[in-house]
Amino acid sequence: MFFLESHVKKLFCAIAMLAVSASASANLIKNGDFAAGGSNWTLTGNTGYSNFNGNQWNDGAMGTDAWLSQTIATVAGETYSLSFDTIVNWGRMAVALNDTPLFETTTSGLFTTSFIAASDSTTLSFITHNDPGYNSLDNVVVDHVARAVPEPASLALVGLGLAGLGALRRKRRG
Repeated sequence: MFFLESHVKKLFCAIAMLAVSASASANLIKNGDFAAGGSNWTLTGNTGYSNFNGNQWNDGAMGTDAWLSQTIATVAGETYSLSFDTIVNWGRMAVALNDTPLFETTTSGLFTTSFIAASDSTTLSFITHNDPGYNSLDNVVVDHVARAVPEPASLALVGLGLAGLGALRRKRRG
């Protein structure tokens, strides 16, 4: 009986570790809330009216676009979710992946979209242009969308079923 109890405990520990690892997810963007100003971001283009006041990126690019970019590690063929808050006072806020347009808006709000990574490195860019006015960006989050895995409850039922079969087998032998 001790043999069976020890295996059941190991099985439950393994299932618990799988459940925890399957649910772990982290933002791939560094400083997506701009709490550290513009660190980890690259600002290019018309940057004369850009600043990071109030833990957000504010831009008033007039005439030509301003670009705010960050390169993140991705896995080619995998799906990722992107969300961000923006205030568009005038003009537009666009999003590009590796210089390829993904999304564009002329309104303010929380936006969420997804993309499939084309390579093991993806450059996420926010492009703004507004004559006159300011646009703002905050709370940028990119998460890897995990592939479907069996839920822990199903794994637990399978494990209990196997343990039960093993116990019956031992009982019939003994």
